[in-house]
Amino acid sequence: MTQALHYPTIEFNDIEALKRALLVWDRIYRIVPQGYAPRDTPEVRDAVSTGAVQDLTVDEYEKSQAAHSFLDFYMTRNDPNNRLVWPAGFSAETFTRINPDKIDAKLVPLFEQLAHRLTSDGFLEMPHELAGGYMFYLATSVANRRGLDITTESSDYWAVGSYFAASGNFTEQVYAEQADAYLANLAIDDLLPESLGSVPIETVLRFREDTAELRHAFQVELQELKDELTRCNNKTHARDIVAGFSKRFERAKNEYRKSLGFFRETDVCSLISVGLPVAAAIVALPVSAGADPYTPLRLGAGMLLGAVSALGAREMRDKQRTVASYLVDAERLTRTPNLMLHRKFEEFIND
Repeated sequence: MTQALHYPTIEFNDIEALKRALLVWDRIYRIVPQGYAPRDTPEVRDAVSTGAVQDLTVDEYEKSQAAHSFLDFYMTRNDPNNRLVWPAGFSAETFTRINPDKIDAKLVPLFEQLAHRLTSDGFLEMPHELAGGYMFYLATSVANRRGLDITTESSDYWAVGSYFAASGNFTEQVYAEQADAYLANLAIDDLLPESLGSVPIETVLRFREDTAELRHAFQVELQELKDELTRCNNKTHARDIVAGFSKRFERAKNEYRKSLGFFRETDVCSLISVGLPVAAAIVALPVSAGADPYTPLRLGAGMLLGAVSALGAREMRDKQRTVASYLVDAERLTRTPNLMLHRKFEEFIND
């Protein structure tokens, strides 16, 4: 896919992360309610003026789909027989603003009942976990219907998004060597420039026009690799997948990386990460049985895979998957990013 939906905020909180995202996707969308004027920086306004960043409004079908998914989640959360964990990261009394225009009519009474207050500019102030959950389901509904990836700039948002993408299919045992399915992180390292702070966005936008074909080739290989890893349940076949895809992906990635060379200021890697629900056969594939699936595995040059958290029930992994949530590194995740994201997920679930 060559287009992505930014979530969960309207404004872009990290301009460097936006510049990196624009080096990966042709277009970045964001959900903007009717009548709301985003508080954009001059660089974001420049990107909007060229069409690289575009605003969209959700239609009634997308809001309805999000409402059904959210209500299923809400019912599961309040089911006394539910054995899945409610993350400790949702225990704080924090609130998030949400525009009523983004809410399906059937949810308005519930949200008004749960809201902390209605702000002076017409936003509902919702408990953070409920607003965060609904906004993720809304982004997923929009992305599924319009053929978009979803992307965020924060590892905290990435953890929350991955939780909802797996329908809350996690227990307190985030670290479980003997699990049969995991949330894994596929990281593409040494791809994006480490620093773009001094690079004008006009330079980024012009560069994109000149390298569209290379960027598309990289995207095609990434999508195929991601899809194959997600579907595979057999270790022998997993080896074939990696052997077949890694060389083609490495070639496509390296060709695009060469074109990015003039942006680079240091050798510190920057990356994109995508959360994938995978069988244990995948995260243990290059090593002997019983090896720690959380140890980062290098599938090929520029590709790392490792477990972030054990999934609570394998049968839930086989349900129709939502779109994957991409994290564009804005936090220098190091060369073993899945370990950092594992810690982030552990804190989110249990601390």
